[in-house]
Amino acid sequence: MTGMMLEWQFIDSLDFANNNQKLQGEIALVSMPRIKEMLVNPDDFPDRPHEKISYSLLGFHDDNGRPILRMELGGVCQLRCQRCLQGVSYPLKLSSQLRLVEKRDWDNFCVEEDEVDGVLVDNQLDVLALFEEEILLSLPFAPIHAVGTCRPVMEGYLVEEADRIKENPFAVLSGLKKK
Repeated sequence: MTGMMLEWQFIDSLDFANNNQKLQGEIALVSMPRIKEMLVNPDDFPDRPHEKISYSLLGFHDDNGRPILRMELGGVCQLRCQRCLQGVSYPLKLSSQLRLVEKRDWDNFCVEEDEVDGVLVDNQLDVLALFEEEILLSLPFAPIHAVGTCRPVMEGYLVEEADRIKENPFAVLSGLKKK
């Protein structure tokens, strides 16, 4: 199955794995509410299309017959730099496997498994929320540009050139206040 994610937002996870089903396509990051809050405001950049990520979700059984979901997500998102508040490109290239675990087996799974992530079997698994959670776990807590690449900020205002810092009317007022 390919196409827009919203058509296939909910799946029966066990049936999906048992029947070796696959979803793939692209989805806009702005459709994920918690991620949208971290993005540079798309309205600030009307010439730039909304960032989309590619996704692939494959259901299958591992060598021991256990149901697995393999998720691959890729693309680039424009996060807000916490230093200068401008966009910083952050590449996404995520690949993970989640073992489907019955609710009755969850406690044992959590105690026994350190190397494998799991998700509860769900006949209405929200795939969009699953993708969003995976992306959120991979993003930096406070994204910033590399040292020396942020545009200068003075008194909360972004400044184009270092010379303009001296011309800033608020800087002039601040200087008068100190006299």
